[in-house]
Amino acid sequence: MNKYVIMTALMSLAAAACAQDVPAQRYVDAQGVEIIQNRAAPRPAPAASRTPARPVAGAGTPAASPGAPVSDARFQISAAEQGARDREREAILRQELETEMKKFEAATKTLAQAEQAARSQPHVGAVLKQLKEVLHAHQQNIESLGAELQRTRMAN
Repeated sequence: MNKYVIMTALMSLAAAACAQDVPAQRYVDAQGVEIIQNRAAPRPAPAASRTPARPVAGAGTPAASPGAPVSDARFQISAAEQGARDREREAILRQELETEMKKFEAATKTLAQAEQAARSQPHVGAVLKQLKEVLHAHQQNIESLGAELQRTRMAN
């Protein structure tokens, strides 16, 4: 029995040592996603669409700042289009906030009814706990959506 345990341990150590010998490979696939893997033979994108990987911050080269202009024209949009996108985003956030507030109100009413029922039926306690969790989740969503709307307004 000890012989098998020792062999298994040695094989796992050998496998770990071999895995450390293979350096990580970096490339960008056909969809533009950066792939990092430690396989000896990665499957890179076709040569026509292969682009060099972007440098990682802290890897010896400074990363591009978020506000830096993009050099590829495919990724640039007009100020009018960006404004339209911002307005659409804000409308979506407002709609989500309104929906979440309706769900919160409905959950509050359901919880109040369940609390009244719990006075006469003690087995409703587990349901109360679930309803409180749902109510808390809606409250957190409302706070998050409000904060996101605030950030959107400050950006405009």
